[in-house]
Amino acid sequence: MSKKTKSDETADVQRLKLDFPDIHADLIAGRIPSLRKALIAAGLKDERTRLDKLKNSWTKASPTERETFLKWLSSNGGPDGLAPHAHIDPPLAAPPAIASGRYLLPETIAEIRTIMNRRRMRANDIMAEMGFAGDDLSLTRALSKGASLRLSVIAALETWLRNNAAE
Repeated sequence: MSKKTKSDETADVQRLKLDFPDIHADLIAGRIPSLRKALIAAGLKDERTRLDKLKNSWTKASPTERETFLKWLSSNGGPDGLAPHAHIDPPLAAPPAIASGRYLLPETIAEIRTIMNRRRMRANDIMAEMGFAGDDLSLTRALSKGASLRLSVIAALETWLRNNAAE
């Protein structure tokens, strides 16, 4: 696969500017650190998984590096080096993510709106309940326009959602 050219990146920036002006503004202002992260936030690219990154690194590795890695893998419990009685703990279940970076996921927005309707609340009521200024419009913008949120608001929102989901 060939490397992206500057004109490809320019096209991506133009698409953001036309279709996602809020995300484009955040990118230009430096609130989103890279074009890739902006494209992910806009839903134009998928987040790369750890497996994607491993595959990419494997294709870039030299034959010597691949051989060294395979030796390391087999000596550290890889497919051929796993002891017959070895026990592998299953990974702990991570709580479901509510945001991708600083942007709320669509299912999170839907869940917040459901709770807001059930409790007859507005977004500024939620902000006040979480300990932020009641006149802070950042959650309102995030719910209506897909704007970014401060990480402290996302963390507080996670707790708020846990506490209000069972009600």
